[in-house]
Amino acid sequence: MNDLELRRKYFEMFERNELPFLECKRCGFRFYYPRIICPRCKSSDIELKVSSGLGKIFAMTRIHKKDGNIITYGIVELSEGFRMYSNIIEDENKKADINESVKVVFIEINKMKYPAFKVI
Repeated sequence: MNDLELRRKYFEMFERNELPFLECKRCGFRFYYPRIICPRCKSSDIELKVSSGLGKIFAMTRIHKKDGNIITYGIVELSEGFRMYSNIIEDENKKADINESVKVVFIEINKMKYPAFKVI
């Protein structure tokens, strides 16, 4: 599988509300960003898997925009052991914080689905 095919598979999985990740068959390292080579051991023997979508906020920041809106962005550590950058969706009743439990949700932007996380 080449890089372009892997990226297509990610977007196909997003459309099915599935969060993909990769696992190296050689060293066991798990990672999110679509790469055809393991960033740890450089093996090309990787496997595409589906995450449970459950995790915790590892780090986060709130961006206060001039229009008054607030965007929450952070690093989420998934239960499978990999981390990813993502938007974090907050509402009046559930504010995000470090170590807070989150689950993946899929938001539509320009007719395409993307993962984000919501506090649970």
